[in-house]
Amino acid sequence: MTSSKNPSCIYCKSSKVIKHGKTSNGNSRYRCRSCGKTWVPEKAESVRRDISDIVEAYLNGRTYRDLVSIYHSSPLRINQKIREFMDGCPDWENYIDTCVPIHEPRLVHLVGYEFSCSGDGAKDNKMFLAMAVDALSSLVLGFEIATEENSETWAKLLDRMLKRGFICTTFMAKGSEDIEVAVKAVFPKSSLLITYHRAYRDNELCCCLSRFAVNNKLINDAVNAYDTLKNHNLVRYLEEINQKHMKEILFASPEMFIKRLCARIDKKEKIRVEGLKVSFQARFEKFHMIKGSPYPLINAWIAKQMLSRLDIGFSRLSLYTQIPSSGSFKNYACGSKPKPLDLREDSPLLRTFVIEISARGLQIPVFYYKCEMKLDKCSLI
Repeated sequence: MTSSKNPSCIYCKSSKVIKHGKTSNGNSRYRCRSCGKTWVPEKAESVRRDISDIVEAYLNGRTYRDLVSIYHSSPLRINQKIREFMDGCPDWENYIDTCVPIHEPRLVHLVGYEFSCSGDGAKDNKMFLAMAVDALSSLVLGFEIATEENSETWAKLLDRMLKRGFICTTFMAKGSEDIEVAVKAVFPKSSLLITYHRAYRDNELCCCLSRFAVNNKLINDAVNAYDTLKNHNLVRYLEEINQKHMKEILFASPEMFIKRLCARIDKKEKIRVEGLKVSFQARFEKFHMIKGSPYPLINAWIAKQMLSRLDIGFSRLSLYTQIPSSGSFKNYACGSKPKPLDLREDSPLLRTFVIEISARGLQIPVFYYKCEMKLDKCSLI
């Protein structure tokens, strides 16, 4: 007869549980009469823990040895489980194409990083990661892994984006000749800017903020900048669910908008595209070199970064789709798309979401003030 003090089954939750001896350490072992499985209560947490939690911890920077105390297994076994999990993850590019069938980003950053790798044909134990990153959301739209950086590496990435249906009129890079050659070959009608243009845009905004911290012109400019984007999902979301307009929300919270804009200008590396490089280097330079194919690890790491919630409470993927949504790395691994949130017009989360997209859109160097940052031409005076 089952004792009332016996725990419920951790697998099927049945109450038909009996004692099933003890371990060598003297811990009680239990067996479920319904499903027949046995377990030790002291290790129940490690048994119930989903493997996706372990993979996320690893992608965040934990070593295999760090995870021994969590997973209660050998580093070799943990390594095997993590690799098997990442091998089964969806291709990130295919995943975002499922979530967003049409891609028309206003500006795409082309950035690349070198990382240590002793496998998969690496030269001098080094490989190169090329990424295309959306300027508005900082979402990785595509990536290419190669033994070294050259125009062919960038052309492969851009050609794949073209075949996926991307329409992009402007790219931005740091003046790389390899990137220039690739862009001209694959997107001949698109323009290529250098990072100077973004710095100039920030200086324009700083000049405007230094004269009038809170002013209607910046809000109107933010709305106009948003209008230059092809994706207007946020406008449709506001109209269908809340019957409100972006401009109304911004004018109702001007101080919050200016505060977020200033934060994005001041903390460029942490909350802008540069933050990806910092996170990538922190993760891939901390441990030993990758000895197998780097694709599963980089693919999973990118997905984890893109689906993690930022300081505003939403992920980069949510900002790219312009629809407030809830997703997770675990759902991604299962191929499940993020679920849209039903936010009402008085929701602080909705206001934060609108302000964030507006501030990000205003920073994209798609148009410039006519004042040339000169006092006699200032449109605020």
